[in-house]
Amino acid sequence: MKSRSPFTLALTIISAIVTTTVPAVFAQRQPSANEIYIDKNCQRNQQLPQLERFTIFSRNEFTTNGQNYLFYAARYQDGAVLFCTSKPNFNQPQPLTSKEIQSQFIDKIVRDPNNKTGFIIAVREGNGPGAPVTNYGLNLSNVDRPKLTSLSILQQRGTLTDGESRQHTFQGRAGQSITIDLKSRAFDHNITLLDTSDKIIAQKTGNSQNGRESLLTVKLPSNGTYKIVVKGGDRTSKGTYTLSINSNQL
Repeated sequence: MKSRSPFTLALTIISAIVTTTVPAVFAQRQPSANEIYIDKNCQRNQQLPQLERFTIFSRNEFTTNGQNYLFYAARYQDGAVLFCTSKPNFNQPQPLTSKEIQSQFIDKIVRDPNNKTGFIIAVREGNGPGAPVTNYGLNLSNVDRPKLTSLSILQQRGTLTDGESRQHTFQGRAGQSITIDLKSRAFDHNITLLDTSDKIIAQKTGNSQNGRESLLTVKLPSNGTYKIVVKGGDRTSKGTYTLSINSNQL
């Protein structure tokens, strides 16, 4: 076999190093042309370094008192969310001061179908998979004085022992849309919603395939006291769970 010269060998080594290291540099995430960055004061700035920027993921236009506004939310790299309002084109921006939603982990932001200046914001109380969720209603009819209302109906932690079931009650009203969210990292389960006459109106199962989470949205048929029965998937089911019930409207 013909031996390579020291010069050729050196070029081969350098080429190997470049081939190995250069793709890692170009593999770093490049900013998307569609992303909008803001700073902690809600000012738009596409030149912000990564450690100082929030990336907008939700933006809604609304009108109140004859004036158009933007309501937008941006996420920091750790997952915490910044909420802001401004006039069109991000003019005169200002952060919301509501600590219940500001700098929290947010599951969803949707418009309230019954209020043209209202939004429903689901806040996850922690970053873990078993953290309970609380809905808040945000009314921006007066942009300078936003009104935030908790829409939580029930927040509870419970424990099942072998083969048993647990029952929780809450007050509901006719036509009210609610979301029932039950999570357990310990066991498979099923939940049953009973109406004021103990008639079954909804059921859901949580198992390892869906992260042992049951998410159920229901419109209640009447005023009165409702029951939720939590039961394990089999006779050996046991452990802790979190149950969140929230209204989906102001």
